[in-house]
Amino acid sequence: MKQLSVAASLFLLASCASHGAGAPSVTPTPVIAAERAFAARAGEIGWVGAFREYVAPDGVMPGPQSYVSAPERMAQTPDDGNRDLAWWPAFAGIARSGDIGFTTGPAAFDASRTPAIYYFTIWRRQGDGSWRWIYDGGPGPVADPASVALGAQPLALPVAARGRGKTAADEVNAIEAEAANAGALVRYLAADAHVYRAGRPRAIGAAAGAALVIPSAVAAYRVTHTFASQAGDLVFILGEASWAEEGQARGGLFARVWQYRPAGWAIVYDQLIIRRSQN
Repeated sequence: MKQLSVAASLFLLASCASHGAGAPSVTPTPVIAAERAFAARAGEIGWVGAFREYVAPDGVMPGPQSYVSAPERMAQTPDDGNRDLAWWPAFAGIARSGDIGFTTGPAAFDASRTPAIYYFTIWRRQGDGSWRWIYDGGPGPVADPASVALGAQPLALPVAARGRGKTAADEVNAIEAEAANAGALVRYLAADAHVYRAGRPRAIGAAAGAALVIPSAVAAYRVTHTFASQAGDLVFILGEASWAEEGQARGGLFARVWQYRPAGWAIVYDQLIIRRSQN
């Protein structure tokens, strides 16, 4: 009996050590499935109805100046019955705690499913086990929206080996405050980071650094929303960006995903929405 207990203890210790040293068995499959179901629903009942159905009670989306309540915004949006809006995931990630994740990919506005823009959605698992989006708003038109075919297997962000728990949000917000601008944030880019800027090709990996400082290396960021996973390995940042161009004040809205890696916090996704009136 004693030998059995020792063996069981060693097994449990080995299991715990293995779980802590590497990524858990969780995969982004649930958020990919949620995104695909969301898109399919838009084809069935129209995009307005689908957005209302899948939004979380505390969901937000881009407004004219800053972020606004998504449920309120969608309640005020007339349902035109349009079923031509379609989108599909090309890149997805999930927290090791399996409670929050994202997808991004091409979106089309016509029945022929011709890719026109890129979308970005943050998903959070609800208390009843369902997935609802807490943010939806992509960078807009990019130069290569057709680079990922409809139905193709999305690229998956490797799941973090460990997280920072309840301190994650504070740690990332402190980095954001200290870095202050785009140029200072470049050093935090992961080697496999994705950076999206309207009108330009997707910048992945080595190209991401040059894209991050567009439109300005001194673009300043103000954080307005922070969403962190329970494990503290993924932190989603939303906020307002400002910079000057030819003596004129410019601005927009940014979204950024931070992941905790062996070397510390790293940016794995970044996008900027330039206000329409300034395009």
